[in-house]
Amino acid sequence: MPSCIRTDIPLAPHTTLGVGGPAQFFAEVDCVAVLEEVVIWAKREGHPITLLGCGSNVLISENGIRGLVIRYVASEIAYEERADVVRVTADAGVILDALIHELVLKDLWGLENLSAIPGHVGAVPVQNVGAYGVEAKEIIESVFVYDTSCGQTRTLTNTECAFGYRDSLFKKAEGSKYIILSVTFTVVHMRAPRLTYKDLTEYFGTQTQPSLHEIREAIITIRGKKLPDWHEIGTAGSFFKNPIVPLAVYEALVQRYPELPGFPQQDGDVKVSLGWILDRVCGLKGYREGKVGLYEKQALVLVCEHGATAREVTDFVARIIALVYEKTSIVIEPEVRML
Repeated sequence: MPSCIRTDIPLAPHTTLGVGGPAQFFAEVDCVAVLEEVVIWAKREGHPITLLGCGSNVLISENGIRGLVIRYVASEIAYEERADVVRVTADAGVILDALIHELVLKDLWGLENLSAIPGHVGAVPVQNVGAYGVEAKEIIESVFVYDTSCGQTRTLTNTECAFGYRDSLFKKAEGSKYIILSVTFTVVHMRAPRLTYKDLTEYFGTQTQPSLHEIREAIITIRGKKLPDWHEIGTAGSFFKNPIVPLAVYEALVQRYPELPGFPQQDGDVKVSLGWILDRVCGLKGYREGKVGLYEKQALVLVCEHGATAREVTDFVARIIALVYEKTSIVIEPEVRML
């Protein structure tokens, strides 16, 4: 067994929810050579492989994870200037917010609306991370991966990543063979503010030309008022996806709830604000059962106190899903990965 592999490692401390059992085998690796070594060992021994980054978007069961859990922690950042854009390649182990902070200092536009989201760069394409009117797919040029099925590295284009709403190739069976090594983003020096999101328009008011630094600080402030500090309480941020429904379904809901926010999609469907439904329709903002609940400032965010179990979380989530369906006939889905 490679020397970097440890056994029976508790995983709760490696997640922002702070719950879950141990990894049978656990390895932190910082280069492709060592990654290849541990993958070959796992395949030879018949152990399944699970990837774990910052653990900011996962719920691990009390039974833990059988097989090998890998954290790829390489953390270099490289810049390539082009005529009108800058290509930024960040290793999967780079902390996303640290990257954005560096880009803002360099006056590079593109990722600032994703400020203050916990997690590593490697998770960004998996979830097609989005916030405040921006999705990662708009800035990702390509993703460099290790293919565990053949032991080779390759570059996947933006199109090949099959991005969707909080979705990508990497969440599908055919993409499970890939380990993300780095992500290349395309950012620009030219001013490119994205301020159409309601919270940002309200924050800036009549100020029409905020600086890049001011936009980042605004988003950090807005998130700080809405979201709990994951250093102090267990949370994975927004636990559920905002549902996307046919226009007819949305129109029927508006007949019952005239103020229900909806965001038209390119295909004619409408993305509905689940936070509004949980709060205004279901009355669940701040609702708790034991050590698990919905955050009092943002109903879309699940929180759990120290000592909560994964079973308590899953039972609570099931009840929330049932309550939303009872009130709206909409089936909502967790954004968080269940492991």
